[in-house]
Amino acid sequence: MKKKKRSNYKRSRDRFNRNTPVKYYTKDDVFYSRIASILMVPRGKIKNIFSERAITTIRLNSLKGNNEETKRSLIKKGYELEEIPWADDVFFVRNKDKSEVSQSVEYAEGKYYIQNLSSILATLILNPKKGEKILDMCAAPGSKSTYIADLTGGEASILANDIDMKRVNDLKDVVKQFGTDSIRIALSDGNDFGHKYPTYFDNILLDAPCSGEGLINLSAPRPLRYWSMDKVKRCIFVQRELIVSAFKALKHGKSMVYSTCTLEPEENEGVVTYLLKLFPNARIQKIDLIDKIRKSMPELSEHIKTGITKWSGNRYDSRMKDTLRIIPNDKMMGFYIAKIFKE
Repeated sequence: MKKKKRSNYKRSRDRFNRNTPVKYYTKDDVFYSRIASILMVPRGKIKNIFSERAITTIRLNSLKGNNEETKRSLIKKGYELEEIPWADDVFFVRNKDKSEVSQSVEYAEGKYYIQNLSSILATLILNPKKGEKILDMCAAPGSKSTYIADLTGGEASILANDIDMKRVNDLKDVVKQFGTDSIRIALSDGNDFGHKYPTYFDNILLDAPCSGEGLINLSAPRPLRYWSMDKVKRCIFVQRELIVSAFKALKHGKSMVYSTCTLEPEENEGVVTYLLKLFPNARIQKIDLIDKIRKSMPELSEHIKTGITKWSGNRYDSRMKDTLRIIPNDKMMGFYIAKIFKE
């Protein structure tokens, strides 16, 4: 009896035909397409969005000098300062870049700190108070720890932690130049705090290690050299462990801030949703400061977005709409911020 031919035989051979062109996707292809999907904009707009350089921003540091005197001194030297209406003693420097601003005597004396406005916003949302026990879980290089100390007048007990020795050494230098004795420095794995210090801290800032998309400048040489999908996936596991540890270390009736400088939903809304599923007593707090920002600086409104609840087949907790996304622009780097309350 004659054997019947497989009906798909020809198609199988055609599939592996050597003449069939194979499409290879570069890292650039993946990045551009992925970010366009996340931001829901045409792929052609990504280059412009990620080629903006945020204006130099400084915050005056009352821990090392009188802020009014520092301001007058800088203006006398020709600094064109533009006040940020929703952040006391924070200014755009309109006529100087970071390299110039870091060369002054005032900077060397720690009288002001160069810090991106997105990072400043995350610390303001933390809303630290005098007398609190505060953990900055991934603190290096120290911008937020020293700002927390400044906002609390050096009267909060701040633990600035990092896991990497080199980063801790950098942290020590920054604290010495800009900080105060109220900041203690620790070299530790952030995952340890949840079981070593359960329900201990009044306030916690977790600015988690991330894929760093918000820092990418596509007009720079080799802008994606530190970015990859493997890095995104690795970061997710680290972030989940850290946010759980931070929540366990937080006192009941208190709040923490989770932030990243990436736009990846899986590292942002995905991680916070993971926490909410694990802990029924975790609540998302609305960030009231955003209304003030939008009213006083309406030009930022199109760059400040609410968190997303679905992307690429993933669904996130509906409360993510009360978290915050900052799209890279000429004033702020890309960022994500969530404020979490522990009942």
